[in-house]
Amino acid sequence: MPFAGDGYAFLLPSKYNPSKERPFPNTDCYFEDNFDQVTNISVIVEKASKNSIDAYGKPEAFLEQLGYLLGVQSYSGQTRSEGGFAANKVSTAAVLDVGTREAKGKTYYQYEILTRTADGDEGGRHQLISATVSDGNLYIMKLQSGDKRWFKGQERDLRTALGSFTVA
Repeated sequence: MPFAGDGYAFLLPSKYNPSKERPFPNTDCYFEDNFDQVTNISVIVEKASKNSIDAYGKPEAFLEQLGYLLGVQSYSGQTRSEGGFAANKVSTAAVLDVGTREAKGKTYYQYEILTRTADGDEGGRHQLISATVSDGNLYIMKLQSGDKRWFKGQERDLRTALGSFTVA
């Protein structure tokens, strides 16, 4: 179903509910799957330091500024390499795809990332991110799904929402 925020719009899957939670600063909206809170959609609106997304550099360079959206390893100490993690690491992020798209005269940087933690919950989390700049604001849409739910239909719903994300 269509959702319109302040200066942006996207198609929200029907089984998502609004949440009062705001996991990141400047979160304008946050929706959770009514079955699983791990699966969620958020839009962050903050003042842009550049006048276009292209001014931030190539998509790969801009991704470094979005690292906070993926979380940071909070554990520090000695660990053995277990489950494919490097020694003394309990989390990892793999960039699966980086690209751009054009919509209504704006360029959007888009990312697909798989994050994993040593707790093994859900086999990891798929992250889809889209970002653009308009009227002095940086708009970032972040969609997340656990790996198991991703392959049980969430991929289609979240890719549809990502592809529909437009900024005025």
